[in-house]
Amino acid sequence: MRRLLRGGRIVDLAAGHGLLAQLMLILDDTSPCALAVDAVVPPSAATLHQALVDCWPRLAGRLTFVASPVHVIEILPGDIVVSVHACGGLTDVVLQLATTARARVAVLPCCHDAGVCDAGALSGWMDDALAIDVVRARRLASQGYQIWTQRIPQDITPKNRLLIGAPADTPASSRLQRRFQSGESRD
Repeated sequence: MRRLLRGGRIVDLAAGHGLLAQLMLILDDTSPCALAVDAVVPPSAATLHQALVDCWPRLAGRLTFVASPVHVIEILPGDIVVSVHACGGLTDVVLQLATTARARVAVLPCCHDAGVCDAGALSGWMDDALAIDVVRARRLASQGYQIWTQRIPQDITPKNRLLIGAPADTPASSRLQRRFQSGESRD
């Protein structure tokens, strides 16, 4: 994902310890900073962050932990909004926040709750979790986003569908699509 979406402030929503935000800063030094937002920041987040700064000093001063509901964070058009395992409808909130700001976005959804999330009447053809993610991808595309779908190895997590989007009306989107199709963005 980081080879596809570069630069910009990282906004890690439902971030927990902020590990994803920190990894993204390590992988691409062109992002100036990151926010790690969660309703409650774990007490050990600062310890983990310091251990990472000890190994990668360039992380120092570039990550801000924010104890807040995700919906009150201001998302900017140049941001990259990310979330790993935002449970149930929280993935939909993350996608809505990103699309409202026309920001780039990447989510790895989990806890697909068919009672809360939209399966688009597709559950007769596929399991609820896949139907929910298909609806999310199509909704993102219908909002003018170029989308990419990938899977990470299942031995990392069984909830392994990655949905990436960038506003299609930007010059960067065309460049990203060419990179993706050429295989340059794949591991």
